[in-house]
Amino acid sequence: MLHEFQNSAIKRIVNKVTLALAATAALALSACAPKYTAATAKPVSDLSCAEMKDEQVKLASIRSEAQSKKGISKENVFWAVFFWPGAVVNELDNREVIEKVDARSAELTKGQSAKNCAP
Repeated sequence: MLHEFQNSAIKRIVNKVTLALAATAALALSACAPKYTAATAKPVSDLSCAEMKDEQVKLASIRSEAQSKKGISKENVFWAVFFWPGAVVNELDNREVIEKVDARSAELTKGQSAKNCAP
């Protein structure tokens, strides 16, 4: 009887820990840096002026989101409290996204200039 009680108590503790870890993982996934990769983007030479302008708007939005998640943000505070290396990784991810967005934005600006697109 005592053995069954101990197993039951252990199962409840494991279930609570599992639930807490699942909740933490869900929150962590929602707090990640925005994703951006230029590898899947069309070459600038193949874009029309309107497409370049649209992409510039999207890039500005991605950059703004990454910038808001840098430094002392709620995401980094969460990571610092629960898993401090996560704060470092999140910060590096945001910096990388900003660098990629800035590089692509510079390419688009050159492409707009080369095609004499209206500002």
